[in-house]
Amino acid sequence: MNARARLPIPLVAGGIALLVYMLTMAPSLTWAHWGADGGDFIAAAAAGRMPHPPGFPLYLVLARTFLFLPLRDPAWRLNLLSAMMAAGTVALTALTLQRHEKSPWIVLAAALALAFAPLFWSQALIAEVYTTVAFFAALANHEWRVMSYELQVANWQWVLAGIVCGLGMAVHPTLVFLMPLWAVYLLRGHRITISKLRFHPPVYRLPVTGYLMGLGIGLLPYAFLPLLGRWPQPWGDLRTFAGWWGVVRARLYWGYAFGLPLAEWPARLAAWAALVARQFTPVGGALVLLGGWLGWSERGSFALSRWEVVGLAITGGLLSLFAVGYATPDSLMYLLPLLPLVVPLLGAGLRWLVDQGLPAWVTLILPLVLLVWNWQAMDVSRDQEAVVWFNRVLDATPADAVLITMQSDRYTFALWYAQEAEGLRPDVLVVDRDLWWQESYRKFLFAQVGHEVAEPEDFAVDRPLCRIVEGDVVCP
Repeated sequence: MNARARLPIPLVAGGIALLVYMLTMAPSLTWAHWGADGGDFIAAAAAGRMPHPPGFPLYLVLARTFLFLPLRDPAWRLNLLSAMMAAGTVALTALTLQRHEKSPWIVLAAALALAFAPLFWSQALIAEVYTTVAFFAALANHEWRVMSYELQVANWQWVLAGIVCGLGMAVHPTLVFLMPLWAVYLLRGHRITISKLRFHPPVYRLPVTGYLMGLGIGLLPYAFLPLLGRWPQPWGDLRTFAGWWGVVRARLYWGYAFGLPLAEWPARLAAWAALVARQFTPVGGALVLLGGWLGWSERGSFALSRWEVVGLAITGGLLSLFAVGYATPDSLMYLLPLLPLVVPLLGAGLRWLVDQGLPAWVTLILPLVLLVWNWQAMDVSRDQEAVVWFNRVLDATPADAVLITMQSDRYTFALWYAQEAEGLRPDVLVVDRDLWWQESYRKFLFAQVGHEVAEPEDFAVDRPLCRIVEGDVVCP
C-alpha cells in the first residue's frame, strides 16, 4: 500500500475515537472517573490563576485557549480539550505504527484498542490533564522512533525531540519516568553519530547537547508561572524563587509519594493488576506480552528492537511503582501515558497472528469488544451530579454567608468552579478547612475579605456561618 493510500488511517482512527468521546463525554462539570480536580483546573483557567502544584503550565495555556470557544459552558469546553487530545493521541499512535506495519487493519485495530481502553477512554471525557500528557508521550515516542531508524539525523531534530519531551513534562512532571525509554533512543542516536564522527567530524555533533538544549526550552513554561494573574493565590506564592521552587517540585504532595502504608500494598497491587488486565482485555494483554517477547528475541516482522523492549519495561516498572505507592485513591491514573507506548507491542502481537494465517480484518474484533464492553461504564453523557450539587448548595446558602468545606476536594473545587467560572454567588465566601494551614491560602482569603482572622469561623463574626456536612449545607 502506498503512502498516499495509508495516510488516512491515522485520521480515521482519530476521527472514530473523537466521535465516540463526543457521544459519551460529560455535559458539564463532573466528578466521574476521578474527575474531582476538574473544578480546580477550570476555575484556575477561567480566573487567570494557577491550579494546584506543580502548576501544569502548558495544560493551563491550552485550557485558557479552549475557554475562548463560544460553546456551551466552561466545563464542557475543557472536557472537549481532553477528548481532542485523546483523539490526537490515537491518531499519533496510528501514525507511529504505520511506519512499520503495512496492514491498515492492524494499524486501525491497535490504535482503536488504545482509544477504547477503559483508563484512556475515561480520561477523554472529563476536564483533566492526563490525555494531554498522553498526547505528548505519544508525540515524543513518534519523534524518537522516526529518528532512531534514520541513518542521518540533523542537529535540529535532536533539539526538537528535547523540546517535545520538555513540553510533556510542562503538562505533568511524571513524564520524567519515560526517560529510560527515551535514553534508549538517545544512546542509539549517540552510537550512530559516533560512527559518523570518524569520517565527518566537522559536520556531526553528539546528540546529547542538542537534546538537553531542547529539553530546557520545553520546560520554559514553568518559568512563566509567576506571571499568572494577581497574587496572593490559593496554592502558593511564586513571587520569590523559594515559593516558585516549592510549587514546581510539588512540595505540598511529597508526603503522598511512596506514602502508601505497607499493609495496603497487596490491595493496591491487586488493583494495579486488574487495571492492567482490563485495558486491552486479557487476550490483548497476552498479545502485548507476545509482542514484547518478539521484540526481545528480534523474531517478529514488526520493527521493535530488544533495547526498546528493555527501555519500555524499565519505564513501565518505574511508573507502576510510583503509581502503586502514591497514597491517593486515584494514583493509578499516572499509568495512562504508558498506554500509547505499549501499543507497538500490541501491534507486533497482532502482526504475529496475521502471519499465522488470521485474516487481518479480524483484528478489529479486539477494539470492537472493548467498545461494546466498556461503553456503559464509560458513558457520562447524562451525568449532572456535580452541577446539581453546587446549584442546590448555593441555593440553600444564605446571602453573604461563610461556607466552610472539609475532607473533600470535590466540594471545594466544585464551588470554585461555580463562582470563578460560572460567576454564581460571589457573595459567598468559600473556605476550605483542610487548606487553612497553608499560608498562601490564608493570604488569598484575607485579600478577599480585607482583614486577617485567626480561624476560618472568625470570618463569620457578622456573617452567616454554614458548613458542608456529608454533602449538605448546615447553617446553625
